[in-house]
Amino acid sequence: MCQTLGMVQRDEAAKQGNGPQQEQVPPAPGARRRGGRRPGSTASREKILDVARLAFPANGYAGTSLRGIARDAGVDPSLVVQYFGSKAGLFAAAVEWPFDADRVAAEVHDVPPADVGYYMARVFLEHWDRDEERNPIISSIYAALADPAAAAMLREFITANLALPVVTRAGGDRPQLRASLLAAQLIGFGLSRYVLSFEALASTPSEELTSILGAMLQHTCASALE
Repeated sequence: MCQTLGMVQRDEAAKQGNGPQQEQVPPAPGARRRGGRRPGSTASREKILDVARLAFPANGYAGTSLRGIARDAGVDPSLVVQYFGSKAGLFAAAVEWPFDADRVAAEVHDVPPADVGYYMARVFLEHWDRDEERNPIISSIYAALADPAAAAMLREFITANLALPVVTRAGGDRPQLRASLLAAQLIGFGLSRYVLSFEALASTPSEELTSILGAMLQHTCASALE
């Protein structure tokens, strides 16, 4: 569940010495505001997130709609889009996913089909090499291992917003199978290098691994499946 993901991520942050941020104190009545969002906007955003953290586990990623979340949160659907941009953006905020999956999906359309594997390897290593971005991803994986609902949400999110756009751009057949293989390679590689710390993977520079991993991912995306 999204709540499970959030709890695990906060625990992981605490282990790294980064506790939850202190809640912002609202200005006193009549105090002059120096710009920013209008009063009540923070409460609306948090209400949307609260609803999303219940809706995604209950309905799954694919079965959750921004309109339904807006209805249950008592806000206009345009406000959800204003805050989060898309369903992927809302999900990422709900589970504290560290990077913009929509941007990746958009950028890959401009990547030559013969290079999509290398593009994905570069994006993957750029994010996993940063502690502040790697830790939330690993926390999400831990939560998915403990909770089938969290596993289903994470699986659908990764497939729809990261893996499928890449394999679709490559143009190979059986895109769902290729997307699953791509996701498995990325997650397995990440856990092997950054969690299990296989020595040869952990000690090899990211620039070299980008080329090696990129070739593997490109084969998965485009080569014939036998």
